Amino acid sequence: MHERSLVRQVLRQVERLMIDHDCQCVRKVRLSVGEFSGVEPALLEIAFDEMVSDTPLRGAVLELEQVPLEAQCDSCGRQFAVERFVFKCLQCGLPRVSLLRGDELMLESLVMEEACHG
Repeated sequence: MHERSLVRQVLRQVERLMIDHDCQCVRKVRLSVGEFSGVEPALLEIAFDEMVSDTPLRGAVLELEQVPLEAQCDSCGRQFAVERFVFKCLQCGLPRVSLLRGDELMLESLVMEEACHG
């Protein structure tokens, strides 16, 4: 399950932020997960829960924000939601599009505390 390696990367990023901000405890981790990211949210949650059990993130809540797939037509410039993974402009019908969002996995925010309480 590649979600474990993704969680490992997120945890390394969180640990760096904890050091930078002199925090001992994390209460919430908020990630944005694109529809086209190849990430299975349920598996990501399972991997997160397993991997934080013996860390300062133990008990932290993982909050996932689903990001819809959006594109822009390279020909006419129209921006549109991609539905059922059909990468074709809704206005001019051409298949030349660029992704705007929906393929990311990004750390959006953390709720940290200086010290852990209970």
